[in-house]
Amino acid sequence: MTWLKKHAASARIAAVIAIGGLGLSACATTDYVDQQIAAVNGRIDQLDGRVTSAAQRADAAAQAAQAANTAAQGAATEARSANQRIDQINGRVNALEQAPARTPRG
Repeated sequence: MTWLKKHAASARIAAVIAIGGLGLSACATTDYVDQQIAAVNGRIDQLDGRVTSAAQRADAAAQAAQAANTAAQGAATEARSANQRIDQINGRVNALEQAPARTPRG
C-alpha cells in the first residue's frame, strides 16, 4: 500500500481544514462592514444635501426666468401698442403735410 492510500482520509481532512481556514479569514467582520457602510452613508448624505441645494437653486432660477419672460412679454405688448399709435400718428402727420396750404384771413 502506498502512503497516499494509507493517509487519504487524513489528507482530505487536512485539505478541508486548510481550505476552510483560508475561506474564513476572507470574511469581513460586522464592525468592518458597519464602518464601511457608515462611510458610504455619510457620502450619500453629503451628496443628497448638495443635490437638494442644487435643485432649490434650479427652481429659483426657473422662477426668475419665468418672471423675466412674463416681463418681456409685457414689454413686447407695450411696444406693439406704441408702434400702432406711432403708425396712426404718422398717417395723420402725412395727411396734414399733403393738405393744401391755408392762407391767413385778414
